[in-house]
Amino acid sequence: MDDIQTMSKESLLDTLSVLDKAERIYETALAKKNAINRQWQQQTNDAADSQYRKRVLEITGIFTLPSIGSLLGAENLFVLLVGFIFVWWINWLVYKLIDRIFKIKPWYHNRYLQKHNTASPSVINQLRTLQGDIAYNQNGLQKLAATVNYPDRYLYNYDPARLFDIVSVGRADSFKEALNVLETDKYHDQMKKTSDLTYQSARQAEMEARAAKGWAMAATFYAANANRR
Repeated sequence: MDDIQTMSKESLLDTLSVLDKAERIYETALAKKNAINRQWQQQTNDAADSQYRKRVLEITGIFTLPSIGSLLGAENLFVLLVGFIFVWWINWLVYKLIDRIFKIKPWYHNRYLQKHNTASPSVINQLRTLQGDIAYNQNGLQKLAATVNYPDRYLYNYDPARLFDIVSVGRADSFKEALNVLETDKYHDQMKKTSDLTYQSARQAEMEARAAKGWAMAATFYAANANRR
């Protein structure tokens, strides 16, 4: 195949479309792997939270059991049940306070994740298959790029598609020109992102300053009214 640096516009468009197709196949396999990993991690986190809630109910229930003896003299079953629930609720509040002070929930959560850090066999098989697909597709993408002297730096992040768009709409007639346009676009994208973040930070700071001023005015107003009373 020809060197991409010297290709005609039509050949360049054809080559970029093939590279884009190869990259999308690679990105699709990578996205599937990441999705499975996220799903497994979410399921593990949900299981840890569920187990923790179960343990809290068990612990507070155990601490509530001794109170049954003092409640047996209740007039009827309803009073006994209400009394038991009330004592259990008090124990639950005490436990939540202890939990907040000693951070028991994060400790239990991390301990659970350490014990269950291996996915199920079916998930492991899926990840292994996808990892093989990722390696195969990436190798094919890199070999395809090497045959036309396409730089690896622009193989990912959908750069082939962006270069195709640049050439197809007439913003560039050669690969070198297209790269220059792409770099300019990326620079502008980064500058816009930085500008947006700066604007958001400045706007948030202004809102907080106005809120503080408003709170101070409100406090002064209420203090003045209190003094009048």
